[in-house]
Amino acid sequence: MSADQHIKQRITDTLKTLTQQAMAADEILTTLAQENIGRFSAIFPKHQTFRTTATRFLPYLEEINLQAENLPAMSDPAFQPELQSLMNKMGMLFEILNTFHDIRDDQ
Repeated sequence: MSADQHIKQRITDTLKTLTQQAMAADEILTTLAQENIGRFSAIFPKHQTFRTTATRFLPYLEEINLQAENLPAMSDPAFQPELQSLMNKMGMLFEILNTFHDIRDDQ
């Protein structure tokens, strides 16, 4: 497996995990919204790394997926900054999802 393929496989594996966590969190948020609990305007503030502004996690994950699909080859000079941006977004999403689920599990 080439280095490009290895990196893309790791990203794909990570996105699968994020998708499961995001779907579970979005279900909880939908239930809370139906109960008029937990009103907010976005998961991440507008000044954050994401272009997306949403009250659910999956739209942010869609942005990450699109960026992952368009990741240039390692030989491209744009690869390193794009990979860093992608990793930052995935890290932020993991962090907030883990916190969300930890808080929810404690209740």
